[in-house]
Amino acid sequence: MKSRLKPHSVPTRSALRPDPVTLVLNIGNTSLFGGVSRGKTLRTFRLAQNDLAGLHAELARAKKVTSAVLCSVVPKLTPKIAVLVKRATGVTPHVLGADSPHGLQIAYRDPKKLGADRLAAAIGARALFPQKNVIVVDCGTATTVTALTKTGEIAGGAILPGAGLWAEALAGRTAQLPKIKLGQPRTSAGRSPEEAIASGIYFGHLGAVRELVARLRHEVFRGAQVVVVGTGGNAPLYAGEKLFTVEEPRLILHGLLVQAGALSHHA
Repeated sequence: MKSRLKPHSVPTRSALRPDPVTLVLNIGNTSLFGGVSRGKTLRTFRLAQNDLAGLHAELARAKKVTSAVLCSVVPKLTPKIAVLVKRATGVTPHVLGADSPHGLQIAYRDPKKLGADRLAAAIGARALFPQKNVIVVDCGTATTVTALTKTGEIAGGAILPGAGLWAEALAGRTAQLPKIKLGQPRTSAGRSPEEAIASGIYFGHLGAVRELVARLRHEVFRGAQVVVVGTGGNAPLYAGEKLFTVEEPRLILHGLLVQAGALSHHA
């Protein structure tokens, strides 16, 4: 599915004043997914999580950064990345958390335990689909399913191992099963260990996510209309399965950009 997200735009400014340049970065379990917004354009990049040299090169390209917002699910790496951003750009990044001025209600028993990536995705979903019920399915290292009500409450959701972790677990915890490359199998009736694993992972993960989405529709939204947004690196695998209403690969970055705008208004 095509993305609904248009190039990020900022309020019109005088020609005598340069457009703000915003750096956004998601520190994930597998990768560093970032973007640089300048005017109406958003240049994105994706690096391996440990590729700090590559990140430094990307930061060097991002000239005259005026603000930076990051989210992280890797606490040990967060301060190191924040220092790197500060040294490269001169800007101290805001680290998104439950206490940030995001305008959402978090129904977790302890709101601070909600993953910052899920919060960023919810902020992005709220901006793209205002006043609508949304379920965000983020297919990354872990697959997260998050319910966001039309009133702006993150009602909860589910976390399960991502499709890639299924493959790693089978290869790592069994004596004879090989590790496979993720993809859509032609049939569920695999006729080799590789084909059978591919079938189990692809259709099993698809079924799990469908079940979770169905339960959230019933338990949280009581059958009301819901927009299901797919995001994350593995979301394109399921683009043809009618699992998502829309696929938005940059959802987390969009949420971070929205947060940057909110911070500028609170400054």
